[in-house]
Amino acid sequence: MTRYRARAAGFLPLALAGDRLPERWRGTHAMLVPAGPEWVALDYAAVMASRGQIQHLFGPADSWPAETMSLEEDRADLIWHEQEFVTQRSFAYHLLTHDGSDCLGCLYLYPTASQDHDAEAYLWTHATLPADEASRIEDEVVAWVDRDWPFRAVAWPGRFIAFDAWAEAGIPNYYASTRMAAVPPVSGA
Repeated sequence: MTRYRARAAGFLPLALAGDRLPERWRGTHAMLVPAGPEWVALDYAAVMASRGQIQHLFGPADSWPAETMSLEEDRADLIWHEQEFVTQRSFAYHLLTHDGSDCLGCLYLYPTASQDHDAEAYLWTHATLPADEASRIEDEVVAWVDRDWPFRAVAWPGRFIAFDAWAEAGIPNYYASTRMAAVPPVSGA
């Protein structure tokens, strides 16, 4: 098993200086658009329908999305993602049908605390997609990240890197460490 190393300094900003960043992508089977609150109805429906499949997307201890997540909580999360995108701290995309009528999943590109990587990526597709279609879409998205983003080494924890190897190195997840740490507990929970 490959041994990964955590940066003592924690998360370093994504190395994007002077690079033209892809804002949108249109693949053979789907398209990516920046995540934002204007997509909340489609996003919320996809997230909640896929909850059982995507819970622990960011690691075994991650509880997103909560069973009780409301539309307004999802909207607040999408506003956070939009602000992160505008300030180029991290990048979240909705994976949509070509006509924009359905959310098929999401892609997240985050800073990493890994010494061996310069970004982390997470991707999920809708639970109702047939496995072969989901696989084709995922393969296209991974290839797009590798080809069109200025990263030398992207980590895909939970996809190409086992979470136990990631945890053994003590590498935290950006989303869980920043966004979820800032979210107050839901009243009554």
